[in-house]
Amino acid sequence: MRTIRTERLRLVPVTVRNAGQLWALMQQPDLRTYQDLPKAGLKAFGEMVAARPRRLVPGVNGRFEWIVRMAGSRDALGWISLRIAEREAGAGEIGYSILREHRRRGVATEAVRALLAEAFEVAKLSRVQAFCVPENLASLRLLDRLNFHSDGVMPHGATVGGRPVDVLIHRLERSRWLQSGKTIEMPASAYPA
Repeated sequence: MRTIRTERLRLVPVTVRNAGQLWALMQQPDLRTYQDLPKAGLKAFGEMVAARPRRLVPGVNGRFEWIVRMAGSRDALGWISLRIAEREAGAGEIGYSILREHRRRGVATEAVRALLAEAFEVAKLSRVQAFCVPENLASLRLLDRLNFHSDGVMPHGATVGGRPVDVLIHRLERSRWLQSGKTIEMPASAYPA
């Protein structure tokens, strides 16, 4: 995986070396309002990260995560993820969490837009899904801004705070992404030499 750069952000791949930083972010209590994050200890989380694929290429399956930072800073604002499952060729699922003090500044939109470009242009996925609880209005607005469309409801599709909750399914096809003009222009420095 590579570091993804946008105008304001740097998305740093999660590896064994920085897994502890992501684990610490996941311990923030306000991030559990709309999602159920893993309760694994630091050592177990590091082992999970070590078992993940290291390169995002067409046809690979697994979970990929990036820590979101402002360009030029080492402080984490949150993280984004892309999960590609074996059972659905060409499909992926995105996730994102931004710490409360960095919300409402367009950080999540910019990070997710960059992740979508990575999913469609690097991994060559044909579609990406996002799952969201109905109460998470900010996330629903983000998905709408990025041209996702509603794909139904999954009753009791997740567990949040120890209780089952319904989940709204959203979907974005590669063709719709390309037609929407929501792709991002990546500076030449973003690509490996």
